[in-house]
Amino acid sequence: MRNNPKLLLYILMLSSLGINTPLSIIGIISEISQFFNTSIAISGLYVSSFTFTIAIFGLFTPMIFSRFERKTTFISILSIFAVSNFIIMFTNDILVASFFRILSAAFYPAFISIALTVCEEIAPEGEKQDYITRILLGISVGSIVGLPITTALGTIFGYQIAMSWIFAFNFLTLLLIILFFPRIPGKYENHELPFSALKSREFILASLGIIMMPIGASIVYNYLPYFLQNVSHIYTYKLSVFLFIYGLFSIFGTWLGGKLIVINDKITLIVFQIVCALVFVSLYFSADYLILVLILILIFGILDGMGYNLIQYIETSVLSDNLELANGIFLSILNGGIAIGIAIGGFLVDGLGVMSIFVFGTIFLILALVLLFYVIYILKINLKYS
Repeated sequence: MRNNPKLLLYILMLSSLGINTPLSIIGIISEISQFFNTSIAISGLYVSSFTFTIAIFGLFTPMIFSRFERKTTFISILSIFAVSNFIIMFTNDILVASFFRILSAAFYPAFISIALTVCEEIAPEGEKQDYITRILLGISVGSIVGLPITTALGTIFGYQIAMSWIFAFNFLTLLLIILFFPRIPGKYENHELPFSALKSREFILASLGIIMMPIGASIVYNYLPYFLQNVSHIYTYKLSVFLFIYGLFSIFGTWLGGKLIVINDKITLIVFQIVCALVFVSLYFSADYLILVLILILIFGILDGMGYNLIQYIETSVLSDNLELANGIFLSILNGGIAIGIAIGGFLVDGLGVMSIFVFGTIFLILALVLLFYVIYILKINLKYS
């Protein structure tokens, strides 16, 4: 079975997609509120608890699970997801549902991190970045394309039906791992944290630089529906269709990011910040021109998808000797940045109006540009493809 790395890749890609679908319930907060008879604020905390948990547990669970046999690890984690989503589907107590949502999220970083590591191990020579990109595509598809599916099922049939498809997909990927995935030993040789690398100026500045990317992008992305409704006056099914198209562009961006990194990693990392900042500035000044706004948002969709690859690439470059830890930190930075961006964006919309998201999104990207330029061209950090 290990002689067929493509099959293993697609199984891991589907599994990564499956365990990312719980993020897609952000589109049914109203239905969650009605089902549990709670406020929108409490329902929002229930939804965001998944992301916050990933950000915290991504720092250490990948290291803990790296020593165990891969198939057993994948089956154990997917089983936890399946059981948790099954219970969430039927309980009407939001505290019970929150416990199992947080429980499954705690194991999410270990699964994704080890899946990325396995892909690097099984990839043929010269195809490592392509294999990594496929897993990142699974993450992207699970949260972005899963959003309109979950939203449609939730708004038409209710919260429980929306959760049922998430459970079904998790269970399907569990069966695929049980039936077709081979046994692959874990890494036993070294599980100590590389404190010297984590304390280095290169790691700290690079990590600060790349966390600015998801913060800036999240400030804008998570309030785009609000912007489109209140400024561009796009409502109901038109909004859902456009967000679905945005998701497709984002998936393309994830693929494109992987290709551009291999061609020229340094230029890609720097130009990304510049182009994304210019898109935000253009959106601020062209809000009254609907067609231009839609084009700019789709360009941002491509850039948003590219961000997955860029963040993961930086972390695995500065921590190349410990891939599980690097991938865990990647997940913490990505999800922590998203959570921070959502919080900042909420305060901005309430206090300064929705147009302020583009201003502050630009500021965070400029900070990312300055920090990454410094670590790449002044400190000259080692990048995998340079």
